[in-house]
Amino acid sequence: MQRFRNGVFTATIVAALFLVGAVPQPLFGATGGGSEGELDLTASPGTGDEAEAQHLQQLLEQQGMAVSTPSPGVKLGGYVDSAFEMNFINAPSFNQVPRFVAPTPGGGSRLARGYPLLPMRLADDGIPGGGFNLNQLKLWAEKGLTTENRWDAGFRMDLMLAQDAALGVPDFLSGTGSANSTGLGFNTSEVFLEQAYVQFQIPIGDRKLEVHVGKFAAPIGLEVLERPANFNMTYGLFFNNVEPFVLVGTQFLFRVDDCWAIRGGVTDGGFNTGRGGYPFFGMVNNSINSLSSFLLTFNVDYTSPDKSFLSTYGMLYGPHGTNPPGFGTSPGMVGNTFYPGAYAAGDIVSGPYNSPGTYMELNDYGIWTPPFVYRKRLQFAYELIGGFYNNAVAPAGITGLGPATETALGIFPLFPYAAGYGGPTNWLGAGLYQIYRFNPLVSLILREQWLQASWNSYLEGMIAPTNIYSTTVTLRFDLADNFMVRTEYRMDWGNNMMNYYAPADGIPPADVGLAGNGLVGSSSGPFFFAGLEAVFTF
Repeated sequence: MQRFRNGVFTATIVAALFLVGAVPQPLFGATGGGSEGELDLTASPGTGDEAEAQHLQQLLEQQGMAVSTPSPGVKLGGYVDSAFEMNFINAPSFNQVPRFVAPTPGGGSRLARGYPLLPMRLADDGIPGGGFNLNQLKLWAEKGLTTENRWDAGFRMDLMLAQDAALGVPDFLSGTGSANSTGLGFNTSEVFLEQAYVQFQIPIGDRKLEVHVGKFAAPIGLEVLERPANFNMTYGLFFNNVEPFVLVGTQFLFRVDDCWAIRGGVTDGGFNTGRGGYPFFGMVNNSINSLSSFLLTFNVDYTSPDKSFLSTYGMLYGPHGTNPPGFGTSPGMVGNTFYPGAYAAGDIVSGPYNSPGTYMELNDYGIWTPPFVYRKRLQFAYELIGGFYNNAVAPAGITGLGPATETALGIFPLFPYAAGYGGPTNWLGAGLYQIYRFNPLVSLILREQWLQASWNSYLEGMIAPTNIYSTTVTLRFDLADNFMVRTEYRMDWGNNMMNYYAPADGIPPADVGLAGNGLVGSSSGPFFFAGLEAVFTF
């Protein structure tokens, strides 16, 4: 099934490139066209049965009995995505906190205990050590819109289960009276209602206006939540750190001509939630400091006449900010190294320190298939992203514990700003992809990304200001139309990008307004990842 994701047939191009069966995706503007692996619940019977049905219909009409026209089919599909992943960092085992060499306030070093955290990777891709993961079990259903220029209506529903479903925070990890994620939901039993919306189209002259109302994939960014639809096995820096997964509201799509389309919408200001408000504390709201929080979305999509180049420009604008993202304690400086007082918070894990301010994010990506390359085996893609959030405020954080308590807990360094810090934050990133298909069976994909953030970091768990880099190599094998295997190797490095956090015995993090405990050390890498993934589409 060809699906219009952010105005560009990204998944279609990927599927055509890799000769894989249709991968179900939460893409805006689904056409509802059939493909292998989809089940039509109202499909017509065989040829003989069709003739008999037509004869029966004629008899009924001759008797003056009205016969209703069968409704369009409801399509079903899905896939199973499993993997073995290995992160080469020391991991906790048997409830023991690993040790590492940590700095001290006096400039020395000591052997300290601390939990490692790799915030530049999505939590499921950054688990310390290695093991088997059931990444995703995806189920979807859709009644697509007609291709005819007339009024029509349908729906789309995407249900995700397994470990990646916990990415639907804060719906599953928060919202039951607590301020922050407990971190206990990343297991193989999570359920995430990724999309659920009504879709309808309105004829306008010889064109159509398509409208979605409900919960849908955020219209920004090259990568999507469905791993098999992306070029690489793991999620990139942008999708993890600075792009929402899903939004709740309404969107419209209008195709100006065969090359150009525009999209826009209004959504709640909350990222990845069923309703915009966060933190919930047992309540439902959609505001930041009593001001309504909402997002305006806008996209311009272009497809070249020969279909060799696809491009999408996207924008998110929140006049009163968004909720999340949030901001953790502002970074301090010791020597030439920047440290926060505790966990920062951002796109995925919201912080309690938001204040109203203008939020804006801009994104542009494109995919080019050089037509002069033999059998169009080569493909390039790019993504540019940037944004800012004014008036983000980060209070003093864990200084509420006091220097004596921080020292006793081994938290380093002591937070230098007693009154906290307020000011804007911004981020900027660029990514490149190179894809080469050796034959219908084997493909090689390279991904290079860079992401930067300023003070009051927007990046979840990062020490700011920071520059982080990532290089990924993926080898893909399409063993059958509905069975794909990928192996991947990845390296990430950058300024203080892996942090170690010590458990604060006897002091629950919620008592001091934190998502975690004190920082006791950091590392700039590089950090390595290796994985093997298998996907079956049905």
